[in-house]
Amino acid sequence: MSNSNVTVCVRFRPLSHKERKANDKVCFKKLDSESFVFKDERDEDVIFSFDKVFYDDAEQSDVYNFLAVPIVADAVNGINGTIISYGQTGAGKTYSMEGPSILHCNELKTGLVQRVVNDLFECLRTSADITTWTVKLSMVEIYLEKVRDLLDLSKDNLQIKESKSQGIFIYGATEISIMNSSDALERLSEGIANRAVGETQMNLASSRSHCVYILSVQHGSTADDKVRAGKIVLVDLAGSEKNPSISMTWMATLEARPSSGGKEEL
Repeated sequence: MSNSNVTVCVRFRPLSHKERKANDKVCFKKLDSESFVFKDERDEDVIFSFDKVFYDDAEQSDVYNFLAVPIVADAVNGINGTIISYGQTGAGKTYSMEGPSILHCNELKTGLVQRVVNDLFECLRTSADITTWTVKLSMVEIYLEKVRDLLDLSKDNLQIKESKSQGIFIYGATEISIMNSSDALERLSEGIANRAVGETQMNLASSRSHCVYILSVQHGSTADDKVRAGKIVLVDLAGSEKNPSISMTWMATLEARPSSGGKEEL
């Protein structure tokens, strides 16, 4: 983001059919686009403020335009960015990230992951300065401190390492070269399906595991004869059962300095 390296937002989902049927009530009151009032256990008003509050009428595109558009643009310019979703089980984290389905949902409900993929390829394709580019995809799941490769299930205990050239990285994680957004979404769908299989056969409940999508982009530019490398990391964190019973998702974006080698002479 232009003014801050970290941006923190909150998103409220609408009441579910079950909640409406039980006559559950909303326990917060809207103040403005950055603040809301929440009643605590003593029925006292407490004001919370964030960089942005997405209320229950917010569209998927609203979340994407505020959180992700700058991240995608900066990744193309060699600056790494991360978007993290966190909240109670059932708060809507995966809906914000993936929508109802990676492959089959209407444009209105499309999640952050699909929008990031589409926008990234659009930026690369339409830039007059970019001559050549590569995009690689990795997808892993973290459960009980073990990192599991969702694009190659034989890799079920990957190690997180750090080096001067790569920074922090997942050693041995599968990286698939993708040529367009359709290709990327197909592979993402395969990874999500592998996660679902893991839940059934290995008793890994989605609400207990973190899912990490990693898009690495590298391109050459005619503007300054340099190669730029950037990374976008999207994280759907495990659901928390210890949060207050409130249907909201915390969303955070972080931008980091270009990794070593992010800008190199050709």
